[in-house]
Amino acid sequence: MKRFFDFTPRQLIFVAVLCGSVLIMGSYRFVRTHAWPRGDAPQLPVFVLPESSGFKGTFMLDPNLAPADSLELLPGIGPALADSIIRYRVLNRFRSTEDLVLVPGIGERTLEKMRPYLKVGRP
Repeated sequence: MKRFFDFTPRQLIFVAVLCGSVLIMGSYRFVRTHAWPRGDAPQLPVFVLPESSGFKGTFMLDPNLAPADSLELLPGIGPALADSIIRYRVLNRFRSTEDLVLVPGIGERTLEKMRPYLKVGRP
């Protein structure tokens, strides 16, 4: 009895390369469609070197994962507030951006300034 999938070794290699190519292209397409920030995030100047002219770019931070130096890029956040955020998140996970007002030193006005740059991941 002849099997349905009776391929020669050369045909098996072709099918494996074809499947691998589809997986790579599908992964690339998935990453490209989900890697862009929201459209409502304002553009901020980002300076690569002190003497550079800089360029406009958008960034999004997850307050649950961002290091202190990245948190300091947020408007209204300095080294002390960045450390407060890190101390708070050690014990409590941020479930939404509104949870940041629970951090001592962050009020509603500060939260509104940095809201466009925040994106809280899944709990």
